[in-house]
Amino acid sequence: MAEQWLRRILKEFTTAKFYPEYGFRINHVTHGIVALHHLGATEEHVQGFVDAYIQRLEPMEKYATKETQIINRENTKALLGSRCSYYQLLSFYEDALQNTYHGDVDALIRGEFPCLADGMIATALHGLIQMGYGYSAGFDRGVCEGLAYIHFAYLPLTVSSSLPLGGGSMDILSVLGEVRGDQNLKQIMEDGMISEKWVQKAPILFSRRVGPLLSDGGDILDRYVRKIQLPKFFDLPSLDSAQIEQLAKWVVDCTLQVYIRAERRNDFFLLHGVTGAWSLLKLLPAIEDVNQSLRAIHVFLCDLVAVYMSVDCPALNLEVPQNETPSADEWKQIIDETLEGDRDVHIYKLIQVCYDMYNEAETKENAWLYVHSARVALKYDLAFRTKKPVAGE
Repeated sequence: MAEQWLRRILKEFTTAKFYPEYGFRINHVTHGIVALHHLGATEEHVQGFVDAYIQRLEPMEKYATKETQIINRENTKALLGSRCSYYQLLSFYEDALQNTYHGDVDALIRGEFPCLADGMIATALHGLIQMGYGYSAGFDRGVCEGLAYIHFAYLPLTVSSSLPLGGGSMDILSVLGEVRGDQNLKQIMEDGMISEKWVQKAPILFSRRVGPLLSDGGDILDRYVRKIQLPKFFDLPSLDSAQIEQLAKWVVDCTLQVYIRAERRNDFFLLHGVTGAWSLLKLLPAIEDVNQSLRAIHVFLCDLVAVYMSVDCPALNLEVPQNETPSADEWKQIIDETLEGDRDVHIYKLIQVCYDMYNEAETKENAWLYVHSARVALKYDLAFRTKKPVAGE
């Protein structure tokens, strides 16, 4: 069975073997394995990807042997965003899964993720993405790894308002158009990223750019998000899990709209917004409290605005044909091309998200969005705000 080899490969190449970071980059091996499996890759293809990818990774022994602190429920708060003791934090969440939540990974997500959701942007959403890809594959270890990494690299959104979402009248592209002209928000980022506080706290440049936005500009981000008009089905007084699921799908579509309309084609961090939104969509059904789920969506949208500012707000003015209804043959063509040769792991993930969204859609109203986004990922190299990636991006 495919599930057997998938579980074997996932289990073999966890952070028990390789550290979640290497240099200034993040270990994506689990995401790549799951994405390729979703796209129908063979066991041999997936193994070939893994064999090539792990050459860049760093062995866990280099880091785990330096960790000596004993972690318990009482002292975990002191480690939020400390970038210390990753493996002790991982052991804490694995122990919680077995002993506090009796092996129920949904209960683990329900009990722990809402406490960390305000800081989910941690290093370009990678803890959230690790959780989502692990959970979608039934791989509990991946969920624990993601929780530990969010805890480890936690960057919280700080806002003074506790009001829920709703009441906006603008589409997300128009709101981001306003963000693009916000010199105050830009100055908060530029002043913060060179401050001693953020240079010491965030060795990865992405975090030094978004960190000040979340902490010192959180209320500004929040005001922009409240301007966004939510879908017509959203009704706060009757909010239920079905609405949350539909809202989470709408968020994925919003991230794809931003991704394909950006004049910087195939932007590296806007792509992470897409895979992060898909991961949140996968996780939210485990959270029974709809208000907690709505809060996570609210934070994610604030994070998306911060990410957009951090990549210097590329204009969102590209026209996209919206009358396409791709056939099964066209998707087969896209997937076959995707699986030919070697591609960056981010491309596999973006196309996998598009294909999953297309297949799971109740109607084909947004089929054009998914197929066009997949084509962008295939056609254009990954792009950064500078011509070459800066250390830490």
